[in-house]
Amino acid sequence: MGGISRAAEVWTSTSRSQLSSCKRLSQCPAAVVQLVLLAVISCSWASAQKERGTNYIRNSQPPLMNYKELVALGEQETVDPALAKKLNTLLTTPFINNEAYFAGIKPLHPDLKGMGVSLRLVEWNIERGIEFDAIKLLLTDKKGFLAKVHSEAAGHTNTEKASDQVLNAQMDVLQSADVLVLNEVDWGMKRSDYRAVIKDLGNALKMNWAYGVEFVEVDPKVLGTQSFAKVENETERKELDKLFSTDKTRLRGLHGTAILSRYPLRDVKLVPYKYLAYDWYNGEKKYGSVEAGKRKGASLLFGESIAREVRRGGRTNLIATIDVPDLPERRVTIVATHLENRTTPKSRVKQADELLDMIRPIRNPVIVAGDMNTTGTDGSVMNIKSEVLKRLNDPSFWATQGVKYATGAGFIMGLSTFAFKKTKFQADPTASGVPLLAANPEQALFKDLEKYRFDDGTRIDFRGDAKLSVNDREGTLSNSNERASKGFVTTFALPRTLGAAGKFRLDWIFVKSYLKDDAGAADSYRFAPAFARTMNESNEALNQPLSDHAAISVDLPITQLALPSSKK
Repeated sequence: MGGISRAAEVWTSTSRSQLSSCKRLSQCPAAVVQLVLLAVISCSWASAQKERGTNYIRNSQPPLMNYKELVALGEQETVDPALAKKLNTLLTTPFINNEAYFAGIKPLHPDLKGMGVSLRLVEWNIERGIEFDAIKLLLTDKKGFLAKVHSEAAGHTNTEKASDQVLNAQMDVLQSADVLVLNEVDWGMKRSDYRAVIKDLGNALKMNWAYGVEFVEVDPKVLGTQSFAKVENETERKELDKLFSTDKTRLRGLHGTAILSRYPLRDVKLVPYKYLAYDWYNGEKKYGSVEAGKRKGASLLFGESIAREVRRGGRTNLIATIDVPDLPERRVTIVATHLENRTTPKSRVKQADELLDMIRPIRNPVIVAGDMNTTGTDGSVMNIKSEVLKRLNDPSFWATQGVKYATGAGFIMGLSTFAFKKTKFQADPTASGVPLLAANPEQALFKDLEKYRFDDGTRIDFRGDAKLSVNDREGTLSNSNERASKGFVTTFALPRTLGAAGKFRLDWIFVKSYLKDDAGAADSYRFAPAFARTMNESNEALNQPLSDHAAISVDLPITQLALPSSKK
């Protein structure tokens, strides 16, 4: 823009007299007219920059809770109005930091070699940031991360790990992403060393960031108020007291969702779901013997600790706008979300529908990314009465029982149903089920997403083109979410699971760009998702996995209008 600014100066100093002597613009010398136009453009650009700059908040955050307030939130079912107001502010006000922008950081715009520059986005549930140092190393230091992998291999603690070539390729993707959406991000929790995880990552990556509180953690074990007086063994009791002690001056109790971006963030909002699919305060305090047994069983079967988690808050949406000048609307909306796990698939559909209705009016491209918890199972808290009523009111339950008793094949049918669900739906929650034998409870979520139309006539891109896949796989959503030979590449594994029984596809990226019902229209591939990846190898490269979820990514070509002739 230096040339335009210089032109404006020239016009100001040498051409004003010529322009003022013309009765009409058409009588002015052509050079003067051009200079006038350049000056207008310069002024408009400067004005736009100023306007955009004023929309970039440098640094802001809501007031945090002190230890006394956290204890009150944990102990009092109905808190006093002043504390309730402060809690509501914390759950509806985003943290915003654009220091990287003011320091001159710009997007990297990775080149897709054949499709031009792109916006590369990564989505990752980082399991609270417990393995913060390893995560930071992966995202910032290729040599350092590989050295740690080799060191563990030399100590024979990480056998059968991915090759350096695979890890290098995945780190190239992760480190060149201009936007990262993160789930399960701690702020001031003992389990993650009391870090403000997103703030520390933002500083390490030199990126702008936003953070939205999903839950304020107020369980007695988190607050250090849990009593172990009934534990008879004195040594064990002391160990438990030490394990669950806490630093009252550093505890902030926050757990939430975050966006990291080399684009500055503006119009940032934190919008909790109105539909509370599960009450994490009363539900966790009052769950009955059936749920306790269920969690005990899961612990025995899968080695997963399903601990009580008393919390204030609920699932939420962190929404931000970034400026992308080469797109027609010059902006993209990023929606970082997290659907409920401790509920039914039907409840997740209600949350997804609420999200879609909220973003329906947006006419620029939208990227929705997050942990959707598409387990295919009912994770809701149960008691005996609700479990009985559920079966009494479920026609498919009685139909299935009738088939079993009529044929005498109850055991075989039950085993085949279990195997069918485990081998198909965990890796592909979008798959069609078989009525009575094996319905797919998550399919309704994807059907709603696919049929949805925004106010501008666009829809979420469900296409699957081999040429836009990293592994030449076609099929539903393969442009935006990596497919495997059967279903999708899974993103989540229960620790110490039995074989593949604990592997699920829980994390997703959904893109609304310029695709309408006519998939062959000229602009249907502009900003369309491409080359989706799932990076299990880098997540599991060290002896201790970085998270129980793998990172996923997608590329969005900013200027490409047509399907490329060959995959790059």
